[in-house]
Amino acid sequence: MKTQQFNTTRHMKAQSITAIFLAAIVLVACGPQGDPLDAKKAELDEAKATLAELRQTITTLEGEISAEDPDYFKASNSTIPVTSMPASKTHFEHKIEVRGAVMSRTNVQVGAEMGGKLNRVAVKEGDAVRKGQTLAVFDTEDIQRSIDALTTQLTFANTVFEKRERLWKKNIGTEIQYLESKTNKESLEKQLASLNTQMKKTVVKAPFSGTIEVLPVKVGQVLQAGSPVALLVGNSDMYITTEVSENFVSAFSKGDKVIATIPTLNETFESEIISIGQVINPASRTFTLEVKLPRNANYKTNQVVVLQLTDYVNEEAVVIPSRIIQEDIKGNFVYLIDNNKAKKVHIELGLSYANHTQVVAGLSGGETVVDKGNRAVGDGSVVEVQN
Repeated sequence: MKTQQFNTTRHMKAQSITAIFLAAIVLVACGPQGDPLDAKKAELDEAKATLAELRQTITTLEGEISAEDPDYFKASNSTIPVTSMPASKTHFEHKIEVRGAVMSRTNVQVGAEMGGKLNRVAVKEGDAVRKGQTLAVFDTEDIQRSIDALTTQLTFANTVFEKRERLWKKNIGTEIQYLESKTNKESLEKQLASLNTQMKKTVVKAPFSGTIEVLPVKVGQVLQAGSPVALLVGNSDMYITTEVSENFVSAFSKGDKVIATIPTLNETFESEIISIGQVINPASRTFTLEVKLPRNANYKTNQVVVLQLTDYVNEEAVVIPSRIIQEDIKGNFVYLIDNNKAKKVHIELGLSYANHTQVVAGLSGGETVVDKGNRAVGDGSVVEVQN
């Protein structure tokens, strides 16, 4: 009998709700057409009235159903299956990734120390050369003639000086004559030495071992002093250079470990910082870091390198997976498991790296955190751990 009365009441309630919706539709359809805004306001008022009526109906129905069938709502209070994980203290480090390039200190434009016509170019592009090897030779005809003339003059000057010196030792002749012959001889010696130095500069030699990358000159070409003769590239003193934001100016020290990757060679290796720049670039607000590069014939100047630099390390950091962190109006939070119930705890986050985040406040380590299923629970939800 009670069931029949309940069904009759529920049927009447449903008819009442339907009638309210139909009345709202008719009112909107037949409402004032002159002002669209007034029509919208009237529609809003009717919708609010309908919503209030629906809420009251839902509350009444829930009470009546609970009285007649107490087991009806038990399904909504069932346990939620989740997995858990400990919020343990562990080693945590944060890295930044920057791009660098291979550079070489033995990478120079070998220039002419004096001007003149090139008589011979002894190498070609791509040649491997040794330190001290001849690269090019300038015309020496004019210098050689001057050397020959000075050599003759010096020979005569030496003869005159030797005779004046012997006479001076015997107190014959004047001191002025002796000093004049000595000064003349020494002057010619200096001039001859200068010409011999110029003669040596007519031969351009490799300052170190390497490879001729560019050879912009040809035989017969007349060059000015300082003109480039060859671009010589060596691999005996290569390194990696990069620019790092000034925000990290105190994060790194000489000797810090670095992970370097050369994408074009598919090669990764561990290295270290060998130099830290002391000047901030005013345009880019960065400073320079140099990283050691092992010797390898395959490394090329200006080759791109990706560097991973560790800017933060904590040996006892509370670390959790970044994926379980949620956010609400109060900030970030996670769910802990407390007596088989989910407990909402707000936390303060530190740095994140490799899909893990350090928790600097809210967790002290040792707590059990809801892992999988954390999006399905709420504060106070009954959970069943199924690790």
